[in-house]
This record gives sequence, C-alpha cells and structure tokens, in this order.
Amino acid sequence: MAERVRLSADDWLAAALDTLVTDGIAAVKVLPLAKKLGVTRGSFYWHFENHEALLARLLEVWEETNSGTIIAAATGEGGIIERYIALMRCWLSMERFDPHLEVAVRHWGRSNAELWERLWEADERRVEAFVAMLAPEVPDPTMALHRARTMYYLQMGWYELEVDMPMDVRIESCTYYFEIYVGRPPTQDERAAILAGLRS
Repeated sequence: MAERVRLSADDWLAAALDTLVTDGIAAVKVLPLAKKLGVTRGSFYWHFENHEALLARLLEVWEETNSGTIIAAATGEGGIIERYIALMRCWLSMERFDPHLEVAVRHWGRSNAELWERLWEADERRVEAFVAMLAPEVPDPTMALHRARTMYYLQMGWYELEVDMPMDVRIESCTYYFEIYVGRPPTQDERAAILAGLRS
C-alpha cells in the first residue's frame, strides 16, 4: 500500500480514539488502524515504540480530557454557583469532557485489572474535588462526601444508560439537581445565573 501522506502521532491517536469509542479496545490494533488511515503499518512505528505505547497515550488523553476537565471545573475560581456551572457544562458536553470516551475506557477497564484500579483512583480524585466544591455549603464532611458521591455516581450512570433528553430540559433540570447536591434550593438570582451560564 503506497503512503500518500505523512501522518503525525496525533493522526494515529485520533484514529485510535475513534476506534476505541466506536468498536472497543479489542479493535485498537495497529494493522486495522493503518488500513483505516490508508497507510502501511510501518508509519505507526515512526511515532510509537509499540502498541502498548499507543494504549498508554489513549489513557493519558482520557486523564487530561475527562478527569482533568471536571476536577478543574469543580475546584476552579469563584463560589458554588460558578463552580457548579463549570461542572454542569462538562456534564452537558459543552466543554472538553467526552462522555463517549469515558464509557469506552470504563468498558476497557472491565477486562484489565490494572486499568480498573486506575479508574477507581480517578473516581476518588473526582469525588474529592466535588467534596471541596460543596464544603462551603455543606460543612458536615460526611454529608458533603455523600452528596458528592450522589452527584458523581448519578452522572456516571447517566452516561452508561445513554439517557436521551433534549438539551433545554437537561439545562432546566440542573437548577433542581442543585438542591439535591447542595442541600438547599438556589435563590432566584442563582437560578437565573445557572440557566444563563448553561445557555450561553
């Protein structure tokens, strides 16, 4: 097969990510990816030492895109409303967080004990970030932990169940979830801020 273009490592990575999401980790193999990209297998080894190096890079992207994004949102500048809006924008796929990648990596982890442990550690870091976000509003640390877990586990379940709901309904729902997560309803001004932040 003649190579028409010189591919970058990012080209290979993008193809691998797409394959992971659509077909699962078992399909992320060098030869099928080469055929998908229209190049020879030799092109791969210009950019990656081996197949394991590609898989490691996939997980780095997942950490950066998903864990990094929601932790930054939950622990960023501002008060509870600013952080809540930032986090909900992640959940609603308005920011870098990729729910399809999240589900694909979790399915991969079910057949890989080392990755499963890494997923568990990521879950703990994410929940800790949510606890920090809620702490000013929920001073009881035990209650803050349970509210943070509720927030996190509900959203992970949403992705696994592939819930299909119009975006305007999801945005409106975020004003009600606020009371579940924080323990009090948003004020009128806070509710308006949440809606404005998610509709922009």
